[in-house]
Amino acid sequence: MPVGEIKAAAKRKIKDKAVKTVTRKVSGGGRGGGKNSGKKKSPILIIVVLLIVVGAAIAAWQFGLFDSLLNMGDTEPSVTRADVDGSIEIHFIDVGQADATFIVTEAGTMLIDAGSRRSGPRVVEYLQEMGITEITYVVATHPHEDHIGGMDLILNGFTVGHVLLPDISHTTRTYERMVEAIETHNISTSAPLAGHTFEMGDVAFTVIHPSTNNNGRNLNNWSLSLRVDFGNVSMITTGDAEVPAEREMIATGINLQADILRLGHHGSRTSTAQEFLDAVNPSIAIIQVGEDNDYGHPHSEVMDRLYEAGLRIYRNDHHGNIVLTTDGTSIDIRTERAG
Repeated sequence: MPVGEIKAAAKRKIKDKAVKTVTRKVSGGGRGGGKNSGKKKSPILIIVVLLIVVGAAIAAWQFGLFDSLLNMGDTEPSVTRADVDGSIEIHFIDVGQADATFIVTEAGTMLIDAGSRRSGPRVVEYLQEMGITEITYVVATHPHEDHIGGMDLILNGFTVGHVLLPDISHTTRTYERMVEAIETHNISTSAPLAGHTFEMGDVAFTVIHPSTNNNGRNLNNWSLSLRVDFGNVSMITTGDAEVPAEREMIATGINLQADILRLGHHGSRTSTAQEFLDAVNPSIAIIQVGEDNDYGHPHSEVMDRLYEAGLRIYRNDHHGNIVLTTDGTSIDIRTERAG
């Protein structure tokens, strides 16, 4: 589907949800009307009704029914328990100065970004060696080439269930190739905003950015960012989101504390502000960065923050492919190289 249709589809879904919400509110608000609304009620009848209501309220409180009602509006995902089944793997694929993260669960898989045009074939090969033929979710965090350069290879080479991407387009041929692949295979898309939650088996995902569809001209600050929860283990991944976007994540009020932080923007000084690092308070930092890259990533001031916080640090340029396995309680990390 063309870029315009991708955007239109996302906006229609948001509008449909809003209409459904309004409809429910309107239909629920008419209970006091009707033919008998003007008739006087008997005082005895009113007292009896009040006694019934109070009795029902006491019973509901006693049996904990109010707890369910009060929690209906929570933005936190429902799967945050420790008694999850099996384990999950998170692969931080070595794609040089680019990003590609692959999550494998009992119920499905998710690929977050697909490397650059140059390293895209490496992502395809990596997944094929794992025996992967289908990908449940593909996330294109934002339209920069080092994140979606290999996306058309993924969409054309695997059966993809759904694509998540921010509601922002780009004029590059790289972006057009991705859109053409989506159109060719008629893959469904959506542009979720902060607070949106969904699950894949026992794994819960919460969108933490963007909060709006008005994030300026800097494509980095459109990065679709996620919180991933499996049992008591959690991860934050933020694409190339920079400090203004990190502040917006904090402002949402969504719980950002997590065990693992995949650093934004390859460890650039434009990201991982102290206030954001404090909010996440991780014990493990992952940096997807290329060896001897032209940008000097990761920048020294960011590394100093990580060292001062006492984090375990893993980098693709030092460790090669990084594979994290968790059963929802403990975390095991294997690397291609000692680092």
